[in-house]
Amino acid sequence: MIKLTKKAVKQLATFACNQYLIIFFVIAIGLKLYLFNTYVLKVVWPNEQYQYGITFGYLSVAILFLPLLFAKKRKNLIVLIIAALISLLILIDNIYFSYFSSLPTAGLLSSASQASDVGLAISGLIQWWMPLYFVDVVFAAVTLKPVAVLFDRLRGKFNLPSQNIKLSIGLTFIVLAYFCWSICCVGFDKLAEVIDRGYDTVSTSQYYGIIMAHTIDVARFIKEETSHLSTDQEKELSDWVENNKPTQTASLLNGVAKGKNVIMIQVESLGGFALNQKVNGKEVTPNLDKLTSESQYFPNDRFMIGGGHTSDSDFVANTSYFPLTDAATFVLYGRDNFTSLPKVLTSNGYSAYVYHGYNRNFWNRDVALSSLGYQKFYAADNYSKGEKINLGLNDGDFLSETANYIKNQPKPSFSFAITLSSHVPFEITDQTKALGLKTEDYPNQVGGYLENINYTDRMLGKFFDKLKTDGLYNDSLVVVYGDHVPVLSSFTAGTIKYDPNSVQGKEVPLIIKLPNKTTGKIYKNQGTHLDIMPTVLDLMGIKTSSLMFGRSLFVTSNESLKVCTDQLVTFSITGDCKADLKAEKSRAAKIIRYDQFNNIQK
Repeated sequence: MIKLTKKAVKQLATFACNQYLIIFFVIAIGLKLYLFNTYVLKVVWPNEQYQYGITFGYLSVAILFLPLLFAKKRKNLIVLIIAALISLLILIDNIYFSYFSSLPTAGLLSSASQASDVGLAISGLIQWWMPLYFVDVVFAAVTLKPVAVLFDRLRGKFNLPSQNIKLSIGLTFIVLAYFCWSICCVGFDKLAEVIDRGYDTVSTSQYYGIIMAHTIDVARFIKEETSHLSTDQEKELSDWVENNKPTQTASLLNGVAKGKNVIMIQVESLGGFALNQKVNGKEVTPNLDKLTSESQYFPNDRFMIGGGHTSDSDFVANTSYFPLTDAATFVLYGRDNFTSLPKVLTSNGYSAYVYHGYNRNFWNRDVALSSLGYQKFYAADNYSKGEKINLGLNDGDFLSETANYIKNQPKPSFSFAITLSSHVPFEITDQTKALGLKTEDYPNQVGGYLENINYTDRMLGKFFDKLKTDGLYNDSLVVVYGDHVPVLSSFTAGTIKYDPNSVQGKEVPLIIKLPNKTTGKIYKNQGTHLDIMPTVLDLMGIKTSSLMFGRSLFVTSNESLKVCTDQLVTFSITGDCKADLKAEKSRAAKIIRYDQFNNIQK
């Protein structure tokens, strides 16, 4: 048993008096990080990895405060500032995760200005209890002066020394040694892999806690932004593409839309679970239901989004490239010389216009859509100042005016329309309450979502009617798909039984109406948004030398799509689907980050 001498007790008391604020915040913030990892992220981790994440949470806070053990001037003020900043980081992570199911990254800093444009959506995610993240900071600030007076009296009463450098040095050594030992337990190879691969911050935090996850993300971001491919690396990438690029296989439907107009509609938050269902005795999406019966319908399509969220759906559908998981492709790499569907079509005599009833600079779309090859972008400033529903111009006015624009668009035409009314926060207005639902009968935002997606469906019906009147509908290739599923909790409503943790949380409908065809078919084969571009080109009978990571969904040969364990579609190179997918994502990321689109086509 260790016996403390009177001198040792005085030294410990001196250390506690001098460093009490640091000790307090290491414990308090470490507890907040524990609660955040456990009750906010709610990621199902192996117990060992979860424990590492908690341990690194406490260690990260301790390391941040270690230099202040030796500070003499303004120490308490600096400690309070650091504690407030860490609490603010946790709050931002919480709000961001509530909306995107991921944590923010350094690659998204350049899109921080977008927050003002989604203010209503974000404000709806702020809970009454979130200011409690700062309760320790407020408590420490309020009690700082009386506690300091109390410790001064204790020093005088017990004749304590003013500083204890030896204990500070010893504690610093212990913390750093334990930190290094913990890193060794996880593995230096794992740390190197995380930095090199750019894992998303949620995955990284399972090993290192959120503070280290953000630190690793910043280190990776700096590394990527300051590095370039060498000539040999560019050649290796080009050779890999040349040796592994799949052939553009034609299906039995190849060319059925040759020379026809193409109208592609990306519907905000359209989950597959909403189609062909009834709530309160009424069809939720009657017009889309009818469209599925007359079209080639893929109910098992999987959306793909990364750091750019909705804008990634634009990117993937138009390029057949994987999105970046840790950055918004449109924002950081919007000036890349992309290969894309609109570029292929314009090279074949088509006009290519895009329509969206919102701020043209949101997600840097104005720049990125031009880089994709769209000749004109009709944004909010091109539409009438009609009523806003949720985030932007209501879909009724938007789709009605878009139909007029499409009518006057040079033919043959490729038109890409992005709807918006079914965006969070799913507010119910006089226009969006046709189902007659009572929001209090359903979990948070569920009733609003169902009313809003029903409203969008009704406006799509009017849009289709207008296209028919203008003689554009029947003779066009019409493609409709959801950009992603809505962020909703589990619920039951009418014939809908939704579980976000099942495949329902991953599936969006893909509906393809062939020109002058009214007979529909349901396809059970699974695809992703990667397959939209090659499928459209297959139906149009157009060949391209562009690299595409998807394939036509109508191909039924032995080279048909394969599904990996993480539910993504890939073409097989080695026969190991998971390894092939990892290689494809890595190459796709390099092409985007280093703008290698021209290089790989040489």
